Amino acid sequence: VRADTMVEINSDDVIVDNMWLWHADHDDCMSKSDECTSVHGLVVNGNRVTVYGLFVEHISGGDLVVWNGEGGATYMFQSELPYHNVNF
Repeated sequence: VRADTMVEINSDDVIVDNMWLWHADHDDCMSKSDECTSVHGLVVNGNRVTVYGLFVEHISGGDLVVWNGEGGATYMFQSELPYHNVNF
């Protein structure tokens, strides 16, 4: 399964509590998970979006988070780079 963007927020004044966006790549190398990429974990286009607890892991195709909205905030951000990407 492929998801170019796992979650995209296009509305204003959104509150998110505990979002964990994870691309599975904990299997052996050169398997099916290596063929499926995710470009972005979270894309925020809305204004005044607040996220409490954002975890984005193993995104290999682009940025973990793309934040285009204005006046937003994130409290507690955790990330991991992908295991099987040679660029990391």
